Amino acid sequence: MIFHATSGLVLLALCSLIAFCDSRHVVAQAAMQDIETVKQGSASPVAVFERPKAVFPEIRFEFEKVLSGDVVEHDFVVRNEGSATLQIQKVSMTTPLLVTRMPREVAPGADGRIQFKLDTANLAGQFEGAILIFLNDSTLPRASLKFAGHIAPAIELSPMPAFFVAGQRGRGSQAAIDIVNHESEPLWIEKIEHSTERFTTKLEMLQSGQRYRLTLTLNPQGPGGKAVDTVLFRTSSKRIPVLKIDANTYLYERVRTFPDIVDLGTWRVDDTARAALTVMVYQEGGSDFEAKLSTDIPGLRLKWERGPKGDRYQATITFVPDKIQVGSLKGSIFVDSNDTELPRVTVPVYGQIVAH
Repeated sequence: MIFHATSGLVLLALCSLIAFCDSRHVVAQAAMQDIETVKQGSASPVAVFERPKAVFPEIRFEFEKVLSGDVVEHDFVVRNEGSATLQIQKVSMTTPLLVTRMPREVAPGADGRIQFKLDTANLAGQFEGAILIFLNDSTLPRASLKFAGHIAPAIELSPMPAFFVAGQRGRGSQAAIDIVNHESEPLWIEKIEHSTERFTTKLEMLQSGQRYRLTLTLNPQGPGGKAVDTVLFRTSSKRIPVLKIDANTYLYERVRTFPDIVDLGTWRVDDTARAALTVMVYQEGGSDFEAKLSTDIPGLRLKWERGPKGDRYQATITFVPDKIQVGSLKGSIFVDSNDTELPRVTVPVYGQIVAH
């Protein structure tokens, strides 16, 4: 009995060992299959994505000096070094630059040309034009280019293109502008015209057919105040047969204010208590200047203080809240002084008071 039982146990253990070994072999086979599957998967070819690649050999074009009125044209090249079609989606640029020719697509390995035109008719001085090219290139979705150069006027006015002349009554003043010809043909000024008694003009030839000097002299006894007039030149230039120069003149009195017209602006009634405006009163060359200020507008208060040099006053204008009324303000500030030539100066005043 003991022998048979022992034999049964041995047989059972042997069967269990065989089963265990078989199961390990199955697991090992399954594991090998998984590894092989992974290896086979990793050995499969990876898809290569095609995409465009934009290259701009030139990103800045700078033209040599041209005369105003000339037209400048230039082509920017875009090269597609990618494996897919390059698309030019949109172009934006500084005015007055224009695109005159542009491909919508550039094939792989090909070049495309984008042509720009600049009409310089209304330009002068240094021009800096910015260009943005929008592309379907993920690495360069937007390309920035420059279109630059110097534009000289056919006829240059130096040192500035207009007159700005101010002078005191009885003294006047003057200023000069040089007229410089940049065209290849000589420039001849045939006639000068201006309809005003505020100033006189004198023209001198500094270099025959190339350079002139125009001097403007403010009439010391002419109409007072500020004015803008135009001086016209009839010239031999085909580009500019008529040349215009603005003359900004100001003939001021010995006693004057700044500003010479007071604009109070628009105020709400509730805000007038915090309003304040400064006006300066000057006596040209004065040292013992004495003045007092008054106004015919009931809602205004004036306070003034004499400067340390004795030639000016600083006045502060404020509102009187309980006297101010809704509506338009229109009147004057009067400056009465000890000046024998101009004992009273009248300064126009206007403004608006609103309820809300």
